[in-house]
Amino acid sequence: MKTWVAVVNRTEARLYETNEKNGVFDKNLKLVKRLENPRGRLKDQEINADRPGTYFGGFNYGRGSRTNPQPPTDRVAQMFAKTISEELDRAANEHLFEQLVLVSEPNFLGKVRTALSKKTANAVCDTLHKDLVHISDHELPHMLWPKPPAQDLDR
Repeated sequence: MKTWVAVVNRTEARLYETNEKNGVFDKNLKLVKRLENPRGRLKDQEINADRPGTYFGGFNYGRGSRTNPQPPTDRVAQMFAKTISEELDRAANEHLFEQLVLVSEPNFLGKVRTALSKKTANAVCDTLHKDLVHISDHELPHMLWPKPPAQDLDR
């Protein structure tokens, strides 16, 4: 069964293709697409360089500030999660995969899952709550599907 593995975090997404037979994934991962989000590395103060706006008057006849309740880094992460989900939705609609494995740290994984269409969300067969974007393509299969412990045959 054709399976895609999406290894993502707030700065990068790597989408791989592999096959699965009888619950066992092929350890040969083929990189299909790479998405980058350099803004994901920025700090709040680098994203919002100016102070929140101020307003005068209105119904309260006073002074106040307009602030956004969502931190800028969360807003940037949310936008990148939407970009990733749109790419996965497009691939699902083009029948490029039958199953999807999502790999990400828990907070960002939630953002991606929330942004997925219902069809793509239904294709998710497994999730791994780890940030593995910085793992090399060569080492990644060993982190995703480690060898099972050797069984004691002397019993």
